[in-house]
Amino acid sequence: MNTSSGNKRLTADKTGYDAADDGEAESGRWLISYSDLITTLMVLFLALYVLQLAKTRELEIKALERHVVKEAAPATPDASKKQLLSLLEPLRDNRQITISNAAQGVEIAINAKILFTSGDARLLPESFDVLTQIAGVLRERSKNNILVEGHTDNVPISTAKYESNWELSSARAGAVVRFFADKGIEAHRMAAIGRADNFPLIIGDDAVARAANRRVTILVEY
Repeated sequence: MNTSSGNKRLTADKTGYDAADDGEAESGRWLISYSDLITTLMVLFLALYVLQLAKTRELEIKALERHVVKEAAPATPDASKKQLLSLLEPLRDNRQITISNAAQGVEIAINAKILFTSGDARLLPESFDVLTQIAGVLRERSKNNILVEGHTDNVPISTAKYESNWELSSARAGAVVRFFADKGIEAHRMAAIGRADNFPLIIGDDAVARAANRRVTILVEY
């Protein structure tokens, strides 16, 4: 009798211990699963964060590249011409100096009256100021070639120094080119050409036409 009762108590105690152990095991497995879930979520969020940082960095790099390309891109010829015309506009004088947007580029025409005395190719001191201003703009704001052309009226000339209007117009163009070179414009950008009376601004033999045709034109080529 006593032995049977003892066995029953041992069996009951053992069953109780087994149930407790199973409960603790179940509780431990749940905690492990929860921990795994939290770890997985943390890794997922970290990966998403890193991907977002990479995407943001890529966008910043592309934006910077576009900005650099835009800054480095050379201005279009039309934009450069407009800028040069704007810078030269203050020098415009309807009677003595004209600034125009020509097909070949920007043309500055200066009446020979303010540059030379009649029949001579030495620059007048009064012309230094305007020529210096033009040279400054062409030196700092343009790297294009510059064609300087001398023009005369149709009255023939024949002196010990200039046998014809060809020589006179060439010498006048050369004088302007030398002045520009002295002001720092690269010599390889410039050319001096004498046109004599072959390209009149105004057709006619009267004093007004002849005065208008005696000029020097400075063409900045585009």
